[in-house]
Amino acid sequence: MISIIIATVNRAPLLPELLRTLAASIAASGLAAEVLVVNNGSTDDTDAVTAALARELPAMDVRLLREPTSGLSYARNAGMRAARGEVLCFLDDDTVISLPWLAEMAAAFTLGPNVGAVAGRVLLQWPDGGTPDWIDPAYYSLYSMYDRGETPGILEGEDVSFFGCNFALSRRVVEQIGLFDTAMGRKNGTLLSGEDTEYSHRIVQAGFQMAYAARAVIGHKVAPERLTTRWLARRYFWQGVTSAVHPDHRYPLYPLRWLPKLLTNALLLPVGLVSGRKRLYRTWFRLCNAAGPFYAWFLPREG
Repeated sequence: MISIIIATVNRAPLLPELLRTLAASIAASGLAAEVLVVNNGSTDDTDAVTAALARELPAMDVRLLREPTSGLSYARNAGMRAARGEVLCFLDDDTVISLPWLAEMAAAFTLGPNVGAVAGRVLLQWPDGGTPDWIDPAYYSLYSMYDRGETPGILEGEDVSFFGCNFALSRRVVEQIGLFDTAMGRKNGTLLSGEDTEYSHRIVQAGFQMAYAARAVIGHKVAPERLTTRWLARRYFWQGVTSAVHPDHRYPLYPLRWLPKLLTNALLLPVGLVSGRKRLYRTWFRLCNAAGPFYAWFLPREG
């Protein structure tokens, strides 16, 4: 049995394509699977849409769960508690699943003697019209692109991590390491993140291997409203906040480590005005990133 956990909030229009492509992948794999859709406080018709899709796709075992506490980590933890599978796969609600996905995710657990987690490949699906010319490929990871090439294998060194929109955990890992850190991850409309990176670090520290499933591909939809400098600046800002709420950095003076970066980019910002738009944006984004940890001083502490 494989459990597939999908946390969602107010994205009912995205669920049909996700669940239909997921059903095709499950059928192609020949594996037994359950799908847990975790409604994390939606106010749209998520429940009704999920129920209708469950009737449309009777061969796929779909269960709807509700987690009222806002937060991606809370929703994933609710799915983990309810899951019955020996392997737990996680998908975001704004993804499209390739036909080989499930079979390849399951197969990747055989790539090493002690594989406890699998990172799937994530390619971006841009809206019609493509990307603005100022969006550099260096920003793609902030849109959740995860591409380590076309060769499956064991991840090592700095590559030992996964992105939350496409990964899997063994039951052994969950039983030994526990749940996601609820101080991290999207919540209450913020762009707080890092719960996936923090969990992957715990996996490595516990002695497990992490595999890369190159052919377990999903498409991650990039919403048009995210193709703005304002959104990307906000994303960088919350990445800085994320760093400050990481368990290793939860001490009062941690933000002061970011002060040199904050001051340097504040001084460089006027230079960007005469050095071209792309350089101006890079400096602005770095300034926002360095400001994030100071904002974290004022956030309620969890963990």
